[in-house]
Amino acid sequence: MRIKPNRFLSVTNQKRVCLYITKSKRMKNLIMLLVLLTIGAANAQNNERNIGDFTEVKVFDRMRVNLIKSSENKVILKGKDTENIELVNSDGVLKVRMNLDKIFDGNETFVEVYYNNLRVIDANEGAQVEINELLEQSRIEIRVQEGAIVNAGLDVEFAEMRAVTGGIIKAKGSAEKQNVEINTGGIFEGKSLETTDTTLRIQAGGEADIFARRTAQIKIRAGGDVDVYGNPTEVIQDKFIGGRINVVK
Repeated sequence: MRIKPNRFLSVTNQKRVCLYITKSKRMKNLIMLLVLLTIGAANAQNNERNIGDFTEVKVFDRMRVNLIKSSENKVILKGKDTENIELVNSDGVLKVRMNLDKIFDGNETFVEVYYNNLRVIDANEGAQVEINELLEQSRIEIRVQEGAIVNAGLDVEFAEMRAVTGGIIKAKGSAEKQNVEINTGGIFEGKSLETTDTTLRIQAGGEADIFARRTAQIKIRAGGDVDVYGNPTEVIQDKFIGGRINVVK
């Protein structure tokens, strides 16, 4: 860079200023290059796929999935190893999983599933499924197993819940009626899901918080822990070989 004479600065100081300006420009160009590379890498990791019509979603391999209501059915993949995600639509059942080389290794992979009509949510193998907004429809079925988690906000007439082998359902909102089945260590956190009538069955251990205003019908076989909220008019209890039922007033 050519140095222009400046009567206020010595030649040495002018050289220093020139060197500083040159380095600043190089740093600015480097930052711009890094930003462009980052954006390019992010775009490369995010891709959209059309998968046809489906009414059931099954998630595997510790993957994280957001369910989003939409006018069309599609999937957007984000994060690590998106090229290793398998999307299989078989007779209206959408399976979201990693391929065999990355099995059980989807915890850094994020999936947005856009749905038009959803009847069943099924989470497996440590997957985490979130319903992005309040699910408003006549009925829904949610199943979890093998340590998977589903977090759902509901406004439905009927909810069918099943949690087994360490699976967890976290539900809030409202349902006119619900049926809950828990087996071998499943957990149902439904204190914030207000219902009129709830039927609950626990077998071989598990935990449940339920809310019912009119009827709570509870059957426990071989251990279980239940808290009942809502001060229901009628609580029907049937226990065999252990179990605890606590009506919170």
